[in-house]
Amino acid sequence: MLGAQRSSTSTGAQIISMTSHSYLSMAETSCPSHLQVVTRGDRQLKFKAGLLSLAEELQFYILSFLPCQDILRCTSVCKALRQTYMSSSELQYIVELSGQQLLAVPNTDNHTPISKRLQLLRDKAHAWFEFNSHSIETVSIPNELCYANKIVTRGHLCLWDQDFAAIIPTLPKSPQHTVEQWQRTLSSVISVPHSDKLEVFMDPAQNLIVVVCVVGETVHIDLRALDSDGVHPQAAGPRLFLSALQEYEEHHIDTESAKLKGLGRHVALRWISLSIDMWQLQIWDWQHSTTSNCFLSGDINPFDFCFLGNNRLLVVGDALKLYSIEDMSRMPQLLACFLMPVPLLPIRCFLPTEPQMQGQQTYISNPEHQLLCMITFLNEAFSENERFVFIISTRIFFDLDGMAVATPIPWNRWGPSNTRIFQHNWEWKVKVHLSGNRVLQAFPVGTPDLGPTHYIFKLHMMDFSPLAVTNRRGLGRVVKEPSTIDFNDFTDSSEEVQDLITTSLPYVEVVSDREFKFEELEDIWIDKDRIYLLLANYESDHSSFELSRKLGVIVV
Repeated sequence: MLGAQRSSTSTGAQIISMTSHSYLSMAETSCPSHLQVVTRGDRQLKFKAGLLSLAEELQFYILSFLPCQDILRCTSVCKALRQTYMSSSELQYIVELSGQQLLAVPNTDNHTPISKRLQLLRDKAHAWFEFNSHSIETVSIPNELCYANKIVTRGHLCLWDQDFAAIIPTLPKSPQHTVEQWQRTLSSVISVPHSDKLEVFMDPAQNLIVVVCVVGETVHIDLRALDSDGVHPQAAGPRLFLSALQEYEEHHIDTESAKLKGLGRHVALRWISLSIDMWQLQIWDWQHSTTSNCFLSGDINPFDFCFLGNNRLLVVGDALKLYSIEDMSRMPQLLACFLMPVPLLPIRCFLPTEPQMQGQQTYISNPEHQLLCMITFLNEAFSENERFVFIISTRIFFDLDGMAVATPIPWNRWGPSNTRIFQHNWEWKVKVHLSGNRVLQAFPVGTPDLGPTHYIFKLHMMDFSPLAVTNRRGLGRVVKEPSTIDFNDFTDSSEEVQDLITTSLPYVEVVSDREFKFEELEDIWIDKDRIYLLLANYESDHSSFELSRKLGVIVV
């Protein structure tokens, strides 16, 4: 039986007021069908008396089985149930998790009272609205990897180039840390010497490194364990093999086009054949097989891809194509095609994933209610400087009821209410990252007269979760009004595209007071409790020039 944990009346009322508006104005709806009373008279009175005559703990227990939307519906039409909700930490915790788009993790080892978990959850959400960009701890980047590719994932800075790969845990030490500082030459990781390295994927949470290299016209994909440089204990073998179409064999691979991504048991590689102007995307279940019949191919056209949970793949091109990869013995199955509002060329898309459940972790992001970031520019644009960042709610990719696979879904049916578009300029390099329902972007302050190198940037943190308005506690700016971009301003096509593109996904925004110089702030990342800044320092005199880089860490 669930115990009744007391919380303040004002806090409970505040949640009801805000969330009832966020969840489609629930105050004006009725109780769910399994609690609803249709008839009038004695039968209705007896039903109400029966439910409300139960002990308060039993009412908590019954309501706890309902989705949070139904809990709020019931509390909005019945004063007694509203009082029950306001006196129950358990029910408020259910609503808080859902409102922050989180899922509870069953954890029998965690004996923290629900009331304390609820307060910690609210306080953590509020802390994001007052993050201190002046309080930064730094991690030095080795000089030999100063120009290497860099990405922050799961509390680790991963770096690689043609010769080296390294993993550096961020400071202060995070519960996500699963790998101590690690650095190797790539020649010691791969199985073939004297090869050109195309791509590297590292997953510290799974103790995994995957390296794609090419010798002549043969592609090699090697898997290793980070902690031993040997075969990964969960891998089906030390190498993955291409199951390419026959016409792809013995053709030149565009080394610049290779892109390698992974999530859980899946690894995917995209490459382009220059000889026949075609691309191929192949997906492996690396834990169960070294070969795969799960691949897509097509004519050359710029595109990117990302995993959506454990069994879906999103291919981003002139449209968003959603595939099922649940059955790895065959080609991905198309589930839906979402049309874009204008002809766009994707630069990249990403949907960061959380590490596997660890220790005392009590909640994780709901994989069906996260944010996807897509960076694009307009096809046939006369202004090639413009970049457009699409922030898209992933809920649209999991709610496919009534959508026919063979019929592309027009933008106006799925896009405006599930998306928010932001405009950037390539001169200042688009700096954006996201985690769960939070987005971090860097925007310039004003427009300098002396050119882009004189830009000054500030960090903008945006929370798109339904409970952001409540958890901000008066901080930040609530953005509910739609925003509109006229894409005709950026095209020289004789045929006008759709004039105005309006998007309205709501969010709350806070802007840091610290300013960063153009040459200082090179990249940004965000995860569940930290902000990461790639900071550059240039030192020069009349005879020499020296560049050093470090990773700045802001703990929220």
